[in-house]
Amino acid sequence: MSYDFDLYTSRALELEPLPTLAQGAVHVDGPYLFEPADIPDNHAPLVEKKRFLFRIHLEGVLATQEMAHVDAWLGQVVLRTKGVLINLQTNQFETPKKSGQLNASVEPVRDSGWMTFYFQDGEAFYEHGFENMLQDISSTLPEAMPNRYGYYEPLQCRIEGGDFSGLISSFKKETDVCMKSRSPFGDILLTIPCRKTFERYHPHHFIRRKFLLGRVSFQIRPKLFDSPSDTAKLTVLFEKLCVTLEVVYAEIVRSDEFGSWFWYGLPDHQAHTFCLGPAYHKVWPDIGTVGYTIGHRHHVVTTDRFGNSPPRPPNNLIAPEQEDSCIDPETGKTRDTRDQKPKYAPVFPFDYEFDLNTYIW
Repeated sequence: MSYDFDLYTSRALELEPLPTLAQGAVHVDGPYLFEPADIPDNHAPLVEKKRFLFRIHLEGVLATQEMAHVDAWLGQVVLRTKGVLINLQTNQFETPKKSGQLNASVEPVRDSGWMTFYFQDGEAFYEHGFENMLQDISSTLPEAMPNRYGYYEPLQCRIEGGDFSGLISSFKKETDVCMKSRSPFGDILLTIPCRKTFERYHPHHFIRRKFLLGRVSFQIRPKLFDSPSDTAKLTVLFEKLCVTLEVVYAEIVRSDEFGSWFWYGLPDHQAHTFCLGPAYHKVWPDIGTVGYTIGHRHHVVTTDRFGNSPPRPPNNLIAPEQEDSCIDPETGKTRDTRDQKPKYAPVFPFDYEFDLNTYIW
């Protein structure tokens, strides 16, 4: 069995000695200092001003008596810490004075938006592109700079005084670093095809075989789009990063929908703003009649004050639906198709051939 609990407390206390189990174990991670923005919507009314989090994980085969022992231990922990214990399996809560069922998660009135950049040279991004990106953000729109980072939630490393050398060092050690910025921004997601990323995977792992483009995505809170001046600042940063990262494609969307981190063609959704690199500009020549050029190689189309929005891509450039599994007509059984050649858009302006025996470096 496997069971998980979150315990929120006001102070970073030592918990009672962990129960000893014959065929199982209780693990406690933390305490972690977290930000209010990290609290799930349905936890927030109970957590209030508590700012420390323990993650309690129970695993193994437990006899009935051992379950009672662990249950009593959890009760003691709640009483002594005056904390809030959340059962992540049943969505129930417990405090020293009350217990009950959590309310359903509150759906946001509007989705968060995303600003996403896709580019080919993952090695260049690893060597200097990541640092260049941070410098551009710092000088152009400091609000978008990550203020916390790490490899798991809640993020414990912080950027203070504008010094992001620690973040660069962490990225060099492992590219899968998680980052968060202050509102009106949020998560920053990275998927970078480079040797450092791939060293953890077997040479024939599907990620190594299918990972064509690098991606960087910035979450944007809806309120940013309510301010024309803030949207204009975002556009300035967007244009700067398009040139710095030598993007194949980049976009700003006002919904929680953004393209795949595997690249099979342009995404099929309405963008607030997008930028085409040379590869797509060549195969979509009509786009030159709208928008404007930045740098020497990129073309931007954005939403204007007259209600005009960027056009959707032509059908022959849009990424087709991918199937992870399908029904084998001979056997009638479900067949895993991840190892087969992916479906690219009919017009795919990259010199890239899928081969089970090779992978992208």
